[in-house]
Amino acid sequence: MRKIVTTYINPDMDGISLMYAYTELLRKKREKADYYFEGTMKKEAEIVLNKFNIKLNTATRIENEDKIVLVDTNYLTEIPKAIEKENIVEIIDHHNKDSWLNDRNDIKIQIELIGAAATLVAERFKNENIKISRESAILLYYGIISNTMNLKIKLTSQKDIEMANWLKQQTPEITDEITTQIFVEKSQIGDSLREEMEVEFKDQFMSISWSMGQLEVANVDEFLNKYEQDIRNVLKTVSEEKNVEYISVNCMDIINGYSVIVAGNEKTAEIISNTIGLNFKDLKAKTNELVSRKEIVKVMRELYKNGG
Repeated sequence: MRKIVTTYINPDMDGISLMYAYTELLRKKREKADYYFEGTMKKEAEIVLNKFNIKLNTATRIENEDKIVLVDTNYLTEIPKAIEKENIVEIIDHHNKDSWLNDRNDIKIQIELIGAAATLVAERFKNENIKISRESAILLYYGIISNTMNLKIKLTSQKDIEMANWLKQQTPEITDEITTQIFVEKSQIGDSLREEMEVEFKDQFMSISWSMGQLEVANVDEFLNKYEQDIRNVLKTVSEEKNVEYISVNCMDIINGYSVIVAGNEKTAEIISNTIGLNFKDLKAKTNELVSRKEIVKVMRELYKNGG
């Protein structure tokens, strides 16, 4: 029996790192395993892979008899269509548990609402005393760094910090200088703006039609000077195509430690302002510290769940 470790379509750094590293861990435990993903990985993952000369060797397809391990997601709407949910045997994630799992006692589930799902796989290597490769150590480290904004957001747990430090000790190639280079390079978005914004899907846990994307860049003010109109064009297009009433993108400054929320319209600015107390000017609001999309969405979900 082969296990296929996979994640959501168009994965980011966390998803790529988990796929790669958990496949390695399974193989070192003498299980037959491969990894697979669909779509285009996010730019940051490409940068890290190129920076450290790490090559992916993915399975070409998912076969009917394969058993599926989902990482960094447990939402059926996000995964490759070739996956039959009856074949899912394990889930490792840090997002809210979807309702379809309530009746699936046959699936091994580890869901912890921490900064990065990569932390959970790093912890398994450490706790099970399984030697980790340089490639998996690097990828998991940057999975944690990416999802926690360099360990700065409030959702960063002590476990995230401990595992990032442990991974950094596994290879001298990980340095603060290289991390800064990756952040700066990631900010050069160009033609992939819509893809990087991640505003395509309505939030399934809210009673309102809501979507908030996120961009993680260096020097947000400079970035917005260059790309704000393009961002607004994407928000308008997605709002019309996907019929989303409230739409915005959270622009996080990884270097300087603050966020700027760009609202797609006045009612989105008003609802965010009323919920988390930010003042918008010209449909933009700046925070005093780094605030992640997850933190904002958590508050919104509490307020607007079940009719709100």
